[in-house]
Amino acid sequence: MALLLALLLLIFVPSPWNVIGALVTGVVFVFEVVYWQRRMGREKVQTGVENLVGATGEAAERLAPSGHVRVLGELWEANSSSELPRGAPVRVVAVNGLVLEVENAEHPPNDPGVYPL
Repeated sequence: MALLLALLLLIFVPSPWNVIGALVTGVVFVFEVVYWQRRMGREKVQTGVENLVGATGEAAERLAPSGHVRVLGELWEANSSSELPRGAPVRVVAVNGLVLEVENAEHPPNDPGVYPL
């Protein structure tokens, strides 16, 4: 948009104001691009498998052992190692294609390899 404005200033505004206006508009454009590039570089990725693993949600229907869960506002097909009632909090532990592997978020299964301190 700023580049279009700079071009219009060069064409329709009398000299030397057309060059000054075009240069100012070009500088504003460069600062805007740098600003948005830096701002978006700090943001966390909002999509993809990286964002799903570890996310919590709730069972949209009874998981026995498969069903549907709602995670990050979306409905997913899911498998669970234990039966979970509708509305139970779940945590995503893995993603296989478009199917989530979930566990109970309130009571995760005991892992024999992890010992409490």
